[in-house]
Amino acid sequence: VHINNFSPDVEYDYIIVGAGTAGCVLANRLTEDPNITVLLLEAGPVDSDYGLSIPLLQAEYFMSTLSWGYKTAPQKEGFLLSKNQEVYWPSGKVMGGTSSINGMFYARGSLADYDNWAKMGADGWKYDEILPYFLKSENSLLNEGNKYHSTGGPLTVSYPSYIPELDKDFVEVGRKLGYRVGDYNAESPFGFSHIQVTVRNGKRVSTSKAFLHPVLNRKNLFIGTGVTVKTVIFSGNKAIGVSYVQYNIETVVKSKREVILSAGVVESPHILLLSGIGPSLQLNEAGIIIISDVPVGKNLHDHLLLPLDYILSSDDDRYDTVLHYSNILTFNTLYQYLINGGGQLSSPALRSNAYITLDSERNYSYPTLQVKFLAGVASGSKMWIELFSSNRSSLNKDILELKGYSLLLCPLHPKSVGELYLNKTHPESQPIIDPHYLEDPDDIKYLQDALKVALKIGGTLSLNRKGVKLFAEMMNSPFKFDTDEFWRWYIQNLAYSSFHYTGTCKMGSADDPSVVVDSRLRVKGVRGLRVVDASIFPQSISGNTAAAVMMVAEKAADMIKADINVIT
Repeated sequence: VHINNFSPDVEYDYIIVGAGTAGCVLANRLTEDPNITVLLLEAGPVDSDYGLSIPLLQAEYFMSTLSWGYKTAPQKEGFLLSKNQEVYWPSGKVMGGTSSINGMFYARGSLADYDNWAKMGADGWKYDEILPYFLKSENSLLNEGNKYHSTGGPLTVSYPSYIPELDKDFVEVGRKLGYRVGDYNAESPFGFSHIQVTVRNGKRVSTSKAFLHPVLNRKNLFIGTGVTVKTVIFSGNKAIGVSYVQYNIETVVKSKREVILSAGVVESPHILLLSGIGPSLQLNEAGIIIISDVPVGKNLHDHLLLPLDYILSSDDDRYDTVLHYSNILTFNTLYQYLINGGGQLSSPALRSNAYITLDSERNYSYPTLQVKFLAGVASGSKMWIELFSSNRSSLNKDILELKGYSLLLCPLHPKSVGELYLNKTHPESQPIIDPHYLEDPDDIKYLQDALKVALKIGGTLSLNRKGVKLFAEMMNSPFKFDTDEFWRWYIQNLAYSSFHYTGTCKMGSADDPSVVVDSRLRVKGVRGLRVVDASIFPQSISGNTAAAVMMVAEKAADMIKADINVIT
């Protein structure tokens, strides 16, 4: 196995920076040709921690050493419970990248998302053109039996093996309210359903486990871990390698054909900027020689997440079935998991969701709101408490002890757009990340309208359940409950990130000044350099991002192979 068995004295055909959600896919596909050598460089360690494979322990790694642990700039709107109004951004720093620590959602977005990418200048990225790449990766255990799923690919997609009764109640409420119930990755992106997840036999299937581990014995695949890439090295305007640090020693390794950045929405643009590719004014200020003046770091998109918690009374028949910090790791749950591969540890925390529109948007061809369902109190979870470093007791001191369920509102197409740029005084340190959350007033208005829809869903779910309380009513707010002022205060305190960052190396037509990479993912103004990860999304999609990133990598691999004989 060629882990840390590479040499800086050898030239490799392709150097892939980042063994993450995209990089593992690329490494597998490019080394299918035994005549092509690939060096895959990862800043984090091998994904050998057993806990990574246990689906329910996902949040344990968000704030661990296996995450980059970014922090945004202080936000002008919202995040009032966060220290300095900064937002914590987890991002996988381990083989498999964020696919090793995420919520395992498999959601592709809607047909309209990709058709819109094509209209914006991303030639070849219409839904009909990219669907084959979703299918190529997939090994579906869904039994949906339609043309939108396939078997035989490396990536297992399944429904959670453990689904609490409250999750079933949630999907049934959708049916009662007249929403479609069914597969959101098929002909319609709308409706209520249990979530499709990248889990097999009770274990997480990251891109590392699916695409990389099975091919580690390929003699043309070389891997470095604990390798932090600093810059791309150029000869003129041709990328010829990268400068990296491993074991505290900075070294250069050369590529014969291409350097491919798959380092994620923060690191890929950061490497580009340090390499002289980005807005000229910013590079001049940092004293970096300009190689290509393109808008790296602009077009940053993310989805927000707003919890709406319902509290169950202790005599409710669902009371002991919900997630709570006291019942996650017990003798019983460990026994069920380790002996039978089942029980609640075998499934992610979120097991059901809905993709819908507001009433005023009924004619839309794509959903604007994702409602995730948690059979537990989101605001009382360990992760939520840690994210808000301020004292949560100002809202309600009992939150940790309460049991119930939550609707998590995720607006899919917010209008606020952010940016990322170099720290002027320390360019090599984490770049300044400013998502500009909620700065477009329409985004707060949308969440206020979305809350009305969610309250109807939550209210229907709590019908005939005695003693169910809306946590919002129990909060210590300066405003009267259920007024516009109250819900605005609620949003500004409790909205957080969904961790769906995209867009900082925008793809599109090469003659579009807002674009960083063309529709073949080649960085404008240079040769031998591509970006392949979520940073190339022209705009956010109607769902989680991991499935789309894998699709991008599958398509990129085919484009790179097709270009082998034309690269000069």
